Amino acid sequence: MKSRIVRILVGVGIGLALLACGIGVLIRTLGEREVLYQGKSRDDWGEQIKSPNTAASNQASQVLNQEIIPRLTKTMFEDTNDSSLRVALVENLNTLPGVNILFRMADSRRADAAMGLGEFGPAADAAVPALHQALQGHDVAVRGPAAVSLGKIHGQPEVIIPLLIRYLDEDDLKEAAAEALGEYGSLSKTAIPKLLLLYKVRDKDLHHAVGEALNRIDPIAAAQVGARMDGPPPGVPKATDH
Repeated sequence: MKSRIVRILVGVGIGLALLACGIGVLIRTLGEREVLYQGKSRDDWGEQIKSPNTAASNQASQVLNQEIIPRLTKTMFEDTNDSSLRVALVENLNTLPGVNILFRMADSRRADAAMGLGEFGPAADAAVPALHQALQGHDVAVRGPAAVSLGKIHGQPEVIIPLLIRYLDEDDLKEAAAEALGEYGSLSKTAIPKLLLLYKVRDKDLHHAVGEALNRIDPIAAAQVGARMDGPPPGVPKATDH
């Protein structure tokens, strides 16, 4: 009798161990993993591209243009499907104690890709056409992030700035367009009349975004309407009193 109980307990233990291993495999399989490019993350390459070491900077630029931009662009436009089975498994496994599987839906992944293209600033100039296309598209998940990234890259101002000014009239893009225009600095001076009107709108987030944009574009104009922040934003000289 005792040996039978022992066999049962051993069998239960083995079963539980196999179940735990199976769950562990599922967790590793279903969870998102950080994408690496030649063994480095986007952040690592972003730092390297700023390096004063020309060879290191050139290497990062090559990886950016040949690997990172194409991959993020593909994700931004083509990552549109989520497996219902995978989503269900993740949701159920995350209810277990101690389990936290990182998983984002497709729209979040596309938005992250659009934002990621702007993380490299002017070095990602090759991404401007794709971001321009995304901004003018119908995917609400990427339009705002695409606008913000265009501002961070601040390429093709003669094309992008008029487009951003136009999008100041669209409810879902007002904040992103204002932020992007601010990134272009004084090149966006033609946007000031519209930004001044938007600054009067009673919307806390929009008010803040427009105020920051005005400070970057024309600190003196910002001060005149009471939009001056506590000190100038990075890269903007302090306005002198007249």
